[in-house]
Order: sequence, then C-alpha cells, then structure tokens
Amino acid sequence: MPMRRREFLHLACSAALAAPTMAQAAPAAAAVGKGSLQLWAGDPRQHGHVDGAGSQARFFDPRGLCTDPRSGDVLVADAANAMVRSITPAGVVSSVAGVAELRKTVEGPVAKAGFVGPDALTVGPDGTLYVSDSYANTLRVVRDGQVTLLAGADQLPGYADGPGPQARFNHPVGITFDTHRGVLLVADSYNHTIRLVGREGHVGTLAGTPGISAHRDGPVSQALFNTPVGIAVAADGSVYVSEYYNHDVRRIDPHGMVSTVAGVPGKPGDVDGPARRALLRRPQQICFDAAGALYIADSGNLKLRRLGRDGVLRSVAGRADGQMAQPGPLPASLGSPYGVAPGPAGSIAVSSGEAVLLVRLA
Repeated sequence: MPMRRREFLHLACSAALAAPTMAQAAPAAAAVGKGSLQLWAGDPRQHGHVDGAGSQARFFDPRGLCTDPRSGDVLVADAANAMVRSITPAGVVSSVAGVAELRKTVEGPVAKAGFVGPDALTVGPDGTLYVSDSYANTLRVVRDGQVTLLAGADQLPGYADGPGPQARFNHPVGITFDTHRGVLLVADSYNHTIRLVGREGHVGTLAGTPGISAHRDGPVSQALFNTPVGIAVAADGSVYVSEYYNHDVRRIDPHGMVSTVAGVPGKPGDVDGPARRALLRRPQQICFDAAGALYIADSGNLKLRRLGRDGVLRSVAGRADGQMAQPGPLPASLGSPYGVAPGPAGSIAVSSGEAVLLVRLA
C-alpha cells in the first residue's frame, strides 16, 4: 500500500466566505503579514511512532487534522502509522486509537483497534470522533473507548447510498460534521461526489455524479466535481470543497447552489489576488479560522493560502522552492502541506513531512 505518497492523489486518477458573493478586491494581493512558522510536534525528516513532547514525538505520514473544541487538542490522522494521535496546546503527543503500522481493519477497544490508512477526521458536537479510513473505503467512529464501523465496507470501493454497511465509498477523504444539517459530510474523492451520513450511518449524496469528473456549477443536482478532497462548513451553513484536479475551491450555499469561489477550474498555478482570478495547484485540506477566513493547504505550490472575507486569496506561508519544512519567519519553507486546522492561540496547524507545524501571524 503506497502510504508514503505525499500527494496521495497524484498517480491515482487520470482523469465571499460567509456570503454568496465575493467582494471587489484590489488588482494585487499583498502578503498576509508578518509572523512565523514553528515546529509543534514531530520531526519533518524522521518518521516513527513515539509519543511525547514536541520534537521528541514521531509521526509516520501525518495527514488530516481537526480541532477538538472541548479540549483545544488537535487530532491527527497518522496515516502510515494507521492511528489517530492527539497534540495538546503545549505540544504533547499521545496515541488515541489504533495499533502502530497494523494497517488492518479491527473493531474494538481503542488500544487494540486497527485502521488501514486514516486520512481525515472530525469531532461531532457530542464528542464523537469520526475517522475517514480512506484506504479501507470506510468511515469509522471512536466513542466511549471503542472503534466501530459507521459506513462502507472494508477495502471494497464502489458507490452506493443506503444503510451504513450497505453503502460504498471510493477513497473518502475530507470529512466534517455539519451542525446545521446534523450530518457528517464526506468528500468522496474518486466518486467525485459529496456524501452525507446520518448519525446512524445512513448514507446519501449531496452533490456530484459518481463516475463523472468535471466542473459544473449550478444546482446540487446538476453540479459536477473532480476529485474533491477537503471539506469545511462556514458559519452560515455553506459547504466549501477543495478539488485536487480542478485546482479550485467550490461553495455549496444553504439553498443548494454550487459556485466556484477560488481558483480557475482546470488551470493550475500560483497567483494571489481576487479569488476567482487567483490560481491554486492541487489543494488538499481546508479549514476556517474564528474570523471566517478559509485556509487552504496548497500542496502543489508548497504553500498555505488564505481566502479572506474580502474575496482575496493570499499566500501565508511557504515558498514554491521550499521542498522541506524549515521553521522561521514567514514565509519560511513549508514543504508540501496536507492537513490544516485551527491551532492554539489563534495559530493554524499544518501537517507537512513527518511533523505538524504552527503558522502564527503577527
């Protein structure tokens, strides 16, 4: 299983943030501002499985991140370790669920349960942890010290709506709990669809057509996507989706209309500015900060980008020539970012290499 792929979809397929419109913006976009990139946990160059503080900890291909609103901890889908880990605001890493490098589906107590290749995770309003076990094509639940199946069938890709065990996914990636709808939202990447999952595991389709990879805005019943990978919900209930091969970010508004909010569909590049004219390259995970700005792990450009409420896309951290994460004053060097989540004290946590870093804006 190719667990070491930094841009996991590269070879796998061939084929106004709180308001409906973006504001007018200046022709050029200045950098977001001063700040720093700091190592939070792990070592960008060394993999392994070690719990502990800061640089003493070790990850093995950390990917999706999410913040636990109850504790402020950031949870990590530690993909090649096939585990879920957590990082406290002080940078102390511990194991939450799974057996290191087992890479096998096992239900049961968290210390003995197994994942195949978790890619993303989210915490529901009742504290339930949901995990997108992408390489198993399943969604898992961590609750009351137990890991159980929510939906999908172990390592059986496909497409089917219906009750949890009967439903099928094809490499589900981004996952988030939509408190407005009371459902789990999933970026079902190889099916090119956005799926929704009820509390008991019943699966439906919100947008996209399985098997068709393209770009079309409009009503959810007609819209088309190309390899959606990141997903986040804005304060107004709008759903934002990053598309790996469309090189853009889409918005599904509360009325079910899909629009493109950042990037030029099918045109990769590295350009800041008004969001609809700016360019992205193979974006991965996305998240909102407390102010309603959207952060994008722009993996192909080796940058963290920020889409503000003014409708302007700006580079926050990283350089196009920065192949390895190197902390320091911004823009610093970020390597190829993957997961993003709100971090402690207003920072943004980013997974890159074998580490999780913090972007702090001055």
